[in-house]
Amino acid sequence: MATLVLTTLLRGDLKLKNEFVVFWTPFILWHLGSPHNITAYSLEDNGLWLRHFFGFVFQVGEAFYIYAKFRSTSNFELNAMAIPIFVAGVIKYGERIWALRCASDKQLVNSFFSTPVNRIKEKKVRTGLSKKTIDGIFKNKGVVPEVDFLRQAYASYNVFQPLFTDIPFRLSREFHDNMVFMKSKSAEDAFKFVDVELGFVYDLFFTKNPIQYRNLKVSAALRGFCFGSTICSLIAFTAVVGRHKYSTIDVGVTYLLLVGAISLDVYSFFMHAISTWAMILLPIPRKKVHKMYARVVASRLKSIKAKSGIKLMAQHNLVKYCVVAKTSSFPGAMRLLDTGNLLQKYGYTKWIPVDPDLKKFIYDHLKKKRERCRDFTMDELEMSLNEKEDRVFKQKYKEMLAMDAKLEMSDDEFQSIFPKMDRTYFVRSIFLWHIATDLMFYDDRDNHRIGATDSLCNVSKSLSDYMMYLTLVRPTMLCKGFSDVINREIYEEAQMEIFSKNRKQFTRRLLNFVDFHQSDFLKVGTLLEGASIAVKLQKLARVMRWDVDEKWEMISEVWMEMMSHAASRCSWTEHAQQLRHGGELLTHVALIMAHLGLSTKIGIDEDEDSDAPPFDA
Repeated sequence: MATLVLTTLLRGDLKLKNEFVVFWTPFILWHLGSPHNITAYSLEDNGLWLRHFFGFVFQVGEAFYIYAKFRSTSNFELNAMAIPIFVAGVIKYGERIWALRCASDKQLVNSFFSTPVNRIKEKKVRTGLSKKTIDGIFKNKGVVPEVDFLRQAYASYNVFQPLFTDIPFRLSREFHDNMVFMKSKSAEDAFKFVDVELGFVYDLFFTKNPIQYRNLKVSAALRGFCFGSTICSLIAFTAVVGRHKYSTIDVGVTYLLLVGAISLDVYSFFMHAISTWAMILLPIPRKKVHKMYARVVASRLKSIKAKSGIKLMAQHNLVKYCVVAKTSSFPGAMRLLDTGNLLQKYGYTKWIPVDPDLKKFIYDHLKKKRERCRDFTMDELEMSLNEKEDRVFKQKYKEMLAMDAKLEMSDDEFQSIFPKMDRTYFVRSIFLWHIATDLMFYDDRDNHRIGATDSLCNVSKSLSDYMMYLTLVRPTMLCKGFSDVINREIYEEAQMEIFSKNRKQFTRRLLNFVDFHQSDFLKVGTLLEGASIAVKLQKLARVMRWDVDEKWEMISEVWMEMMSHAASRCSWTEHAQQLRHGGELLTHVALIMAHLGLSTKIGIDEDEDSDAPPFDA
């Protein structure tokens, strides 16, 4: 819109007699500077900062040319009032370009590892970051006790910044063993902690906050100049309007532009005053002058701590969608027009609260994984988290089955039930286990084996539907696979005449059909293969004499293994990209894993005085 307006004015001729053109043009630059909380709309904007810079040069040049071209059609007062607005617009627009540049990969890497190798020896937190630097951030910054939680999160954000550019680094043994500010935290506090930390990461990539708080005096001076320019222009314009006759519409538009600019600056000031950056970096002494602000900060901190971290997680039930599609009057026509299955992916995705039981289950599982991997080398950790055949996962469950019931299973028998975790099969495994989990869940509920409050089966169902959501709607966060092809195959299978349009009957008929034709229909299609896994698991539970809780504990553990596998495989750049959508549960899980040392991007520095290059981690 700004480019269109500037170009339209640029192409105008001197017959355009509107006296306000010169005064209105600088406001275009003002708004191109963007609000306080937006600089980039995606990470690609940061990488393309030079292109934005050239756009800045040309648009400032256009605005200046328009000013020079039309100043003769405007009176002296309006020309004079346009100058401070023009300068303020250039400052705001230039600030946005600088923010984009500072958030680009090259600049971030330089800032992460800017510590000279031969400097005086200091105790290291990670490669390129000393403990003295972390402690110096908060020196003499205030005494509000509630701010400690935020400062820990900010310090952790400084430690883990390189992760989000996919740069490997090493942590000191002390910080690694102390789980980087997360030791002794409950599941609820751990999720709150990473939620605040991810808020800083979001600001790093998508807002001006990091550069504005890097040099507070310069930032405050620029903010004061921009705000003062609009206030002075508003006062001067009010005086000028009283002496000249202008069009009512033109006067109204001008007041709207001035008041809008002032309102945005006032709003920006209050947002900065109560932002987490201000609370952790500005001094907050309890003197009379600062007493009110200290109370506001304390109140704001309590509200932040009262939050439960990530609030919502997406759910997509593929089986339910297939049943609903059978009752649709125009399923074929809709899928013919909607070639990307957008209606299915977004119309049948719902959001549910992240249950405290789910958070506790995830956190406890990851802590157990940390204990198992505590003494792993980097190669062994890579094998545990990412290995192609995932022998650790297979061996764990084969041993569990053998111990429980002396049950001997061949590799083929085991693999026909439990998912393959290698990258070539992982997406298909999610589809198969999602179908199996869904069928078992409704089969147990319809036969009154489970109730609405059973925790483990609800955890399994939530993780299953969430992983299916990622597979269909956020496939870039998982290993690449043929998710759309498999999804279409399942839909076509579900339309077979033998299956009912009623969910309960659909579940019963599908399980009975597969049970009866087990050997013939094992690998006809993904839907029947997933149902086959459900039938085998139900039989396995009976053979091993598991009660319902034991069966769903095993299923929930499988889903948690799949989630942690997905979290470890997802690019950290992709995790950062998803923050613009509000953040994903998978990102929170991945960051908790990093805190626990379950990331192959993080090595352990046994020599705390070492400052070797970070890329041999």
